[in-house]
Amino acid sequence: MAFVAFIFLLVGPAIATIAFFRRLSIRWHLFLLSLCVVYGISPFLLTWGAFGLAKRFGCSAEAVRFSCPSPVWLGDVISGLAMAHWLAVLAIPSAILGAIGLLISGILQYKRSRNTASTSGETPAAFYRSRRNKVIAGVCSALAQRWHQPLSGIRIVTVVLAIVIPGFIFLYLWCWLAFPIEPRLQQQQVYVKGDSGK
Repeated sequence: MAFVAFIFLLVGPAIATIAFFRRLSIRWHLFLLSLCVVYGISPFLLTWGAFGLAKRFGCSAEAVRFSCPSPVWLGDVISGLAMAHWLAVLAIPSAILGAIGLLISGILQYKRSRNTASTSGETPAAFYRSRRNKVIAGVCSALAQRWHQPLSGIRIVTVVLAIVIPGFIFLYLWCWLAFPIEPRLQQQQVYVKGDSGK
C-alpha cells in the first residue's frame, strides 16, 4: 500500500522532470501542465462519475457501499470509484509539485532558448539514450557508456532489480520517456572516433 502511495506522489514530479531533461518547448510545457491539473482533479472526476453510473443503473447506496439490481458486480465497481476521492490526498500535492517543477523548467527553457546562439534553436539534452546496442529503449547502453561499465553487467543488474523491486520497471519507463535518443549526428561522430582509434 505504501508503494502505491509513493507512485501516486511521484506522478507530478516525474512529469516535470521529463520536461526538464528533454528540454521540451514551452508548448509542451503547457500541455504537461494541463496534464498535471487533470491528474490533480482526477479523483474527484472518478467519484463524480461513480455517482453518475449509480444513478444511471438504479443503484442504491448502503452506507459506503452501492448495490445494483443488475449486474450485481457493478455495485463493487461503483463503490470503489466512489471512494476514489480519498486519492486526492496524494494526487493534489503531486500535481502541485509537478506544476511548480514545470513552471521552473519552462522558465529555464525560455532563458536557454533566448541565450542559445545555435542555428537550429534547440539546446542539446544533458543525457541521451543510445541508438547503438539497444535491446528495448537504449537506457542500459547509455548508462554503460556514461559510467564506463560493461553493458552486459548493467543489463544483468537492470533485470535483477526489475525482478526484485516491482516498481523498478516504472523507473525504467520514466528513463525511456525522460531522456531523448541520441541524434544521428552524434552517433556518427562516435563511430568516426571509434574507427580512428583502431
